[in-house]
Amino acid sequence: MEEAPFFTEIAEGPEGGRAFWVRADDGVRLRLAHWPIPSSNSQVKGTVFVAPGRSGYIERYGHLAKRLRVAGLGTYVIDWRGHGLSDRLAEDRKVCHVGRFTDYQHDLDAMMQAACDLDLPRPWMLIGNSMGAAIALRGLIRGIEMSATVFVAPMWGITLPAAVRPIASLLSKSARLSGFGERFVPGQDGQAYFLRTPFEENTMTGNADEYAYWQSQAKAHPELTIGGVSFGWLNEALKECRALSSMPSPATPCLAMCGEADGDVDREAIRNRMGHWPNGNYVSVPEGHHDLLSEVPEIREEATDQILDLFDSSKP
Repeated sequence: MEEAPFFTEIAEGPEGGRAFWVRADDGVRLRLAHWPIPSSNSQVKGTVFVAPGRSGYIERYGHLAKRLRVAGLGTYVIDWRGHGLSDRLAEDRKVCHVGRFTDYQHDLDAMMQAACDLDLPRPWMLIGNSMGAAIALRGLIRGIEMSATVFVAPMWGITLPAAVRPIASLLSKSARLSGFGERFVPGQDGQAYFLRTPFEENTMTGNADEYAYWQSQAKAHPELTIGGVSFGWLNEALKECRALSSMPSPATPCLAMCGEADGDVDREAIRNRMGHWPNGNYVSVPEGHHDLLSEVPEIREEATDQILDLFDSSKP
């Protein structure tokens, strides 16, 4: 596979990582990266696939890859279409846009195929964050095979302002039909969230060091970042959340976690889903924000321990 740019100095991940290009079956070029377990390590326990959230990119998961390596797990991450260094889909490369939300399934299929081609160590497990959890859920329902999966703040419903909620679908659909599908929704622009939002006002994490880490990455390599969402993305995301809500949960062992201070995703939708998930468990995290794996150490380490416990107990 052709090597792709990989900014190891800002990722701060374990040694030995590499990034490479693949093509989705609809022609979109995607960037993937793998932090392997060294071949000298006889305690390889498998590979964790990471499905990033909206605006995420590979380098943001370097710290997680370090923690997983200590546990004997390799880490495998994707830049979704429209994110990171993968092909952008709108004329303005800073807008988060997608033609159809189900197009992300092409990316997931390419990720799975590349994992087979690379013969990544099994068992395979998955951590899906926010938007990535919605993509991964449809993938599991379609039949991708994972020995266990963890969803962190899964985007199975989107929290919107009360005044907008009843008309969000209609407004976003009307904007698309009027030719404004690639325009930013009101109140958003091309600047990365963690550059335009002071730490004290952010909803992502209570960890100031982690927030500064994201900011330093964005300043060093702004080409990795995106800004707010388009009308088209919002319309597609709302449609996908409704579609997923009517689909049965797969039998894959699952842990879903959400912070009680998370104002971005619909926690009731998560509770409803996990209440009917065979082999599923839901954990509500007091004082946790949206990105629990980048939280203050006491929250982050407790969440990591629960994830590793599930992975250990779910080996084939």
